[in-house]
Amino acid sequence: MEINKSYKLVLFSLSFLFFSIGFFIYGKVSNTFYQNVYVLPVGLGFFTLFISNIFVKLKSYFIFWIITIQQLIRYIIIPCLFLGNDKLKFGSTTVNEAYAVSMMIIELLFILIAYYICTFSKKVKLKTNKLNFLQLNTVTTGLFFLFILIIATNKSFLHKLSFVWDISAYLRLKVSGDLESVSPLVSIMFPVMRAYIVLYIFSFIDSFKLKQSTKLILSIIVVLINATIIVGISRFSIVYASFPLILLLVYFYPVYRKKIVGYTSAFFGLILLAASVSKFSESTKKADVGGLLSLHQLNAYFGGVANYAIGYDSYKKNDVNPFDKYYYFISDISQNIPLLSKFSNDNYKTNIKFNNQIYGSSRSRDQIVPISVAGLYHFSIYFFYIYIFILTILAFKFEKEAYSTNSPVLFFLYIILAFGCSTSMMINIGSISATLFINLVVFIPFFTIINKLTPTK
Repeated sequence: MEINKSYKLVLFSLSFLFFSIGFFIYGKVSNTFYQNVYVLPVGLGFFTLFISNIFVKLKSYFIFWIITIQQLIRYIIIPCLFLGNDKLKFGSTTVNEAYAVSMMIIELLFILIAYYICTFSKKVKLKTNKLNFLQLNTVTTGLFFLFILIIATNKSFLHKLSFVWDISAYLRLKVSGDLESVSPLVSIMFPVMRAYIVLYIFSFIDSFKLKQSTKLILSIIVVLINATIIVGISRFSIVYASFPLILLLVYFYPVYRKKIVGYTSAFFGLILLAASVSKFSESTKKADVGGLLSLHQLNAYFGGVANYAIGYDSYKKNDVNPFDKYYYFISDISQNIPLLSKFSNDNYKTNIKFNNQIYGSSRSRDQIVPISVAGLYHFSIYFFYIYIFILTILAFKFEKEAYSTNSPVLFFLYIILAFGCSTSMMINIGSISATLFINLVVFIPFFTIINKLTPTK
């Protein structure tokens, strides 16, 4: 009981802090189009109060902390940056800011409902099974070499891969138009094939007669080498590919938990910085490191209020017919899924409409569409929150599933799904649907069968 009271005291203090930030921002925003952003910290303050009764259960999930970090950026840091001299490159003018703020507040309400649903049971029991390394037999070894062969023989896809310090090489190819079209099947299979190769190497290292600390060091080196390989210019792919592997090492070597987290966190900070500097460097190679934490960048990558305003602007501008919502839904959901992508139509894609609102043309699709903006196009202004509600519940469900398996591959797949659903604000709906499809329909059933055919010793 004392522990619960101490948690509640901390949450009440945070809630008061968020209220204070909201009141401090009120009336001080220089951009006249975003005078209502003060509501966002206040909304998060109420949200913090309402989760105080279930916080003890929520804190056991890493998914909860990932969502919380994003909330702090979207509801606290971004609104505070409106007080400074930072300028938005896109969405600086809008007549729909009030609707954008309202959407983000309603999102908090449905995330809160999802939290209560996911913690409804009296006991939350995580980590029920001990994870085992892969058995080095004919099946696992055959898959290892098969995945290497698939990647190695797809030269067009290999052109999308580069080391974090040499992103400029990929950018030059992209600008010159020398990149060949890449098989969508290989693209969506790559994260799993890449992870399996690393997992096999983990297991190979474990088969050596070495000290546990030596095995761990070798495994960490493998993860770090893997982290230096980036897909295209997506820095998020570094985190996406590495976080589940680090989590696996924590469970493989629980005695060294703190060292694993400490060493890898420091290294990944440097890796992400190197990738960011390389991406944002100009032709003079002078990097704008300060711009990485600017209002524009944080808004673009974390689905800030300006992106919601842009999304609402595009929705109103396109005057979406209720009968067209079905076509938007089908086009967005199927666009990155092999075979099903033939049902996708460029005339009904939210990423094209969204980017057209930004650039005034369809020349680029690089800006991330907030998941609830896709919900606007798919379900109308009355039900846009359906995605964030469902994906939050799925994120918790997948994390629970991860802890119920003894297979490192299935653990990785479920963690990837949980991580993807919890970071839905940073991923387009087409990528989320493709990830869910390829893992739930293909990889999880496949590796479940493999796991049964190779029982643990």
